Amino acid sequence: MTSPWSEGQVASVAADAGSLAAARTLSASWSETGHTGTALWGLCRGSGKSPYRTVVDLDGPAFSCSCPSRKFPCKHALGLLLSWSQGGVPDTADSPPFASDWLGRRAASASESGPPTPPSAALAKAAERRADRVAAGLDELDLWLTDQIRGGLGSTDTSPAAFDAVAARMVDAQAPGVASALRRLSVTVAMRADWPARLLREYAKLHLLVVAHRRLTELPEPLRASVRTHVGYPVSTEKVRGEPAVRDRWMVLGVQTTEEKRLFTRKVWLRARDRGRWALLLDFTHGAPNFANAVPPLGSLVDADIHFYPGAAPLRAQWGACHGQAEPFTTLRAGGIDTALDAFADVIGADPWIRSWPVLLGDVTPTVTEGGWLLVDAEGRALPVTGDERTLWTLLGISGGHPVTVCGDWNSEALTPVSVFDRGVVHSLGPGTARPGAMRTVGRRR
Repeated sequence: MTSPWSEGQVASVAADAGSLAAARTLSASWSETGHTGTALWGLCRGSGKSPYRTVVDLDGPAFSCSCPSRKFPCKHALGLLLSWSQGGVPDTADSPPFASDWLGRRAASASESGPPTPPSAALAKAAERRADRVAAGLDELDLWLTDQIRGGLGSTDTSPAAFDAVAARMVDAQAPGVASALRRLSVTVAMRADWPARLLREYAKLHLLVVAHRRLTELPEPLRASVRTHVGYPVSTEKVRGEPAVRDRWMVLGVQTTEEKRLFTRKVWLRARDRGRWALLLDFTHGAPNFANAVPPLGSLVDADIHFYPGAAPLRAQWGACHGQAEPFTTLRAGGIDTALDAFADVIGADPWIRSWPVLLGDVTPTVTEGGWLLVDAEGRALPVTGDERTLWTLLGISGGHPVTVCGDWNSEALTPVSVFDRGVVHSLGPGTARPGAMRTVGRRR
């Protein structure tokens, strides 16, 4: 009898973080689940009249599901594995016809391949197969990039459908990070008059990523981890928890929740009060914004451990142990424009594929001009600001035309504001946030 996989083992076969997040929401949707030998099966209630029939052969591992998803494995197969890992799939004597038929066909086709592979070896083989698929997909991408340059940008098909077609191939190759970068290209072309230069820059970044992946074993470990992340390899929770903890008094400077096709994403911006280091908590849930992990309220300070995802410029992180209760803060040390730009240059030098980085600008005044929105410091230097009109006018209204402290993401061209700190209060800005000025406080003030 095969022992249940850990959550990290399940994550290792997921196509991307979104699939794994969606799988976690299916725990109450299963019926008629079972496990015998090295196979799992179950019925998962979906949006249609009939439930999806899902089977997992742990010897492969291999997956079968009646859902129309193009991802492999789909969220239902991952959800079944997660349910099994949590003890939610009972041992049974017989499998239902839909499972036994598929398993029988697999057994017949593999009758000459020898004895079953042990689970640990199966996972290693699955990882090797994925690496081969990714490498083959990136080789195709590099040929496509070469064709684009050889043909000239003037003859490039810049329609969303053209980029989506290449992105779909990257999804099939299990490189979802590259697929996301390709889908953003249509936005790059549509929104700017200088799109040829911008498109060429994005092509160069993709080519650099392909070359880095080919030389993965030659790279130092932090940069190797960054390359894998940008390609789209999953990182298990267990691996992140195994990273050394960074203890500090972490300030919650921003909380935003967004939704796309019923996939909810929550971002939490943290800054270490003592070290000045940034951390970003990123959580996903499908169907409703019911996130499994609780986070302290906006404007609070927590003495806690943070575990960072590995990388050359680590930013994404997970909460670790807390060493006290959350309490509000009313003072904040912030840098100037030069400090923020220098920090961003260091980050890009370490990880050239990073698109944005948090910044905290003190004593800047929001200003609207004919050329657009700016944050202007006391010496008259300015950074452009981008965002929806409501967010920008809210920022201006809170400031009252006076200097404030602004937290946001800088992407080398403009700053997207996340929150504004004024007179001891953190005000939320942007989509999916509470109304400006809303902040829950507990305990005494610091």
